[in-house]
This record gives sequence, C-alpha cells and structure tokens, in this order.
Amino acid sequence: MPEDKQIPEISFRNIHGKDFDFEIVSNWEVLRDDSPLHHNPYVPHRIRFYAVLFILKGEGYHYIDFKKYHYQKGSIIFISKEQVHAFEQNLERDAYFMVFTQDFLERSSAGSSLMHRLSLYNYHLYPPVLQLSEEQFPVFQNLINRLAHEYHAPDDMLTEELIQSALKIFLMLAERIRRLYRQFEGKSSYHKTFLAFQRLLAENLLENRQVQYYANLLGISTKKLNRATQHVVDGSAKAFIDDQLIIEIKRLLMNTDLSIKEIAYRSGFEDPTNFVKYFKKNEGTTPLEFRKQFYTED
Repeated sequence: MPEDKQIPEISFRNIHGKDFDFEIVSNWEVLRDDSPLHHNPYVPHRIRFYAVLFILKGEGYHYIDFKKYHYQKGSIIFISKEQVHAFEQNLERDAYFMVFTQDFLERSSAGSSLMHRLSLYNYHLYPPVLQLSEEQFPVFQNLINRLAHEYHAPDDMLTEELIQSALKIFLMLAERIRRLYRQFEGKSSYHKTFLAFQRLLAENLLENRQVQYYANLLGISTKKLNRATQHVVDGSAKAFIDDQLIIEIKRLLMNTDLSIKEIAYRSGFEDPTNFVKYFKKNEGTTPLEFRKQFYTED
C-alpha cells in the first residue's frame, strides 16, 4: 500500500499558537474549507492525543474505530489517544471540539494520574458517547462556553491553569454521570477481574487470543473469567477478545503498508488463510476488501 494511502496519524499541534497542549474549536472551524486543523477531518485519521466532541445542537453520526455512533443535543463523545475517527459534514450541528494531551491535564498536582482514574476513555469497556439529561446539559454547556471564552481571551499568567481546572471539572462531572449509570463499578469483584483481564489483553493480544491463557495469568478458571466478562460487558471472554483483536487488525490494515500475510502473522495467525476466514467471519468482508474501501486512487 503506498505511503500516502495510509490513514494519517495526527500529533497535537496548537493551531492558535498557544504555549500549552489544549485546543478548542467550533463546528464552523471544523467545517470551513480552509480548516486550520492541518488535515482533512472527514476522512479517517488516528490521533495522538485525547479529544472531546460536545454537541450543543443537531444530530448525526461520528465515526470512531470504523464504527458509526449517533449523537444529538447533549451528547459528549470521548475519543481516546490512538483511536481512528472522522467527522461528518454536518452544517446543522453546533458543537465544540476539544483536544488535549495527557501531560496538559496532569501537569498540576490536582490532575496527577487523573487519566488513569477516568473511565471515560476506556473504549474497550464503554461506548464513546455519553448522553446528558435536560437537567445536566446546562451545567456542561456553561463549562464549555467558559473554556472557549478563556481560551480565546488574551493570555495571562493564569490562563493555562484556569483552562486545566475547567477541563478537569468537565471530565470529572462526566465521570460521575457515567459511574452513576454503572453503580456496581469499584465494588464488584467481577469488575476488578475484568479490568485485570483487560490490562493483560492490551499487553498480549497480538501474541495470544486464548481464554485459557488469560485465565491462567489471572490465576482463575475460565468459568470465572467468563462470568466476569458476562457481568461487565454482557458477553463471553472469547467474544471480548475477538472484538478487541478485530479493532487492532483494522488499525494494522489502515495504518501500515504491511501485506495481508504480514498482518496475519503479526496478529498471531500461523496460516494467512485462517486469518482471512477469521476476519470475514467477524466483519462480513475480507481484510483486503476492508482496506480498499477506505482508499480511492488518485
């Protein structure tokens, strides 16, 4: 695959010349023909930072890791570092798009290790869209308006810290809402088992996709591991492994120029034919067909 056909990987770049790693842009700035984002926001691109899309008005779809997610007024969409996403060209949408690095968020002592405590960006465990109620919406609207105002006002010695503080409040209030939706978290032994399984899977996914392997690492039976995944994500351990592996395979297909055979070996398949069958069984298309649908010839 030619180099220029790969999905772009976007590092943080402050388009307004600020000295800190935070950006907030309006829907108009995303949509304009000479968008200052330095890349086409409507084609899939992989980000090297964290992002929040806050919908003030309108509805439509946002694309994350090759899946389509519906949004409407009061939707907050969390896009994690390393995820692939794309906007739709929606003139009816009124929204703010915030991007920031982990270093920016955690630079102060109040934010130290905050990203590790937030479930908002745990895309393996939760859907990326959080829907606010009518009562919750004004609180977040005021916060994001304050962030935008502070960002675009002339800088002084307090600008960066004020933005950090408002962003942390925004994220922590969203975290509280998400945890209220899933009240068993932190108390359930199933949840603790699942998080440990998830960490091991992130480290070993491309080397091993056997449920027994992860049960052994955790020192539990496959039955107990399946019970934990069923309780937390309403599916078996194998289904969760398959889902995460398919996401990683898609990223390899779209972000590298490796051949299908090379990706098969990298994904832990000894036989490329079995790799193609596995992908088609889960996605309904072959790896090559999936790769081609995102590219057009010049």
